Amino acid sequence: MTPTTVILENQVKQITSTSQQRNYIEENLIKKGCTTFLFYLEVKRERELPIQLKKMKNQLLNCAIDYVTGVKIPLKLLSPSFVRACKREKLPVLFIEIEEVKALYQVPWGWIKEALFPYNAPLVPIFLMEDEQEKKMAQNIWSRLMRDVKIPAIPHEIKEGIAIAYPDLVKMGIYPFKGNIYQGGEVTYNLFAFDDSIINIEENDLFHYHYDRIQMTIHKGKCIRAGDKVFYRPGYGELLEVKVPSFLTI
Repeated sequence: MTPTTVILENQVKQITSTSQQRNYIEENLIKKGCTTFLFYLEVKRERELPIQLKKMKNQLLNCAIDYVTGVKIPLKLLSPSFVRACKREKLPVLFIEIEEVKALYQVPWGWIKEALFPYNAPLVPIFLMEDEQEKKMAQNIWSRLMRDVKIPAIPHEIKEGIAIAYPDLVKMGIYPFKGNIYQGGEVTYNLFAFDDSIINIEENDLFHYHYDRIQMTIHKGKCIRAGDKVFYRPGYGELLEVKVPSFLTI
């Protein structure tokens, strides 16, 4: 028995057809033991945020698994005003696109820190540089700036389509509510066929290479997958509202 995985998945919200969305969720999420996915809204201007949120809720009305909403913005849009807007909407993670290393020094990080408090949604970098050496330099500078200014942040990129690591789930406030089995919590887990080969296997590897061994997936007390059969319940999925990101790390 293992917790179900939480992954970064941005394709679901782009699928407008109900039947195609269902097929995608069944094949790429439920059959791989995932019952919660994280995605981000792509926003270019602050005034777009409420519009995008409303559109997202309509698009995922029939989703059968739970989801968490973040936002992705270019670094130049990161401002105290925008951070406060995200805080009002209870968005637990902000993905920041970084094109140039020097741009990191042009952000008023002290003001950003004040605007984040007390919700403290972590910032996650997306490095757009093609040159690997420049990207590595940007990551080092990002990590140092976040550490020195003491801004809640994740020091690395989060890759799409793989299980999000435990420390990152903690910072976003998704853990312990998702990706966890605990007394008094929701009844959500994967049941694997026992085999010596999967003992002590990392959750990432289970998700990628051993999901065919899942015998049953239980989501909030309901069986949504047994063997190869998926029991899809339209609308059973919910938006997870994270009340306090990073609360286990403060």
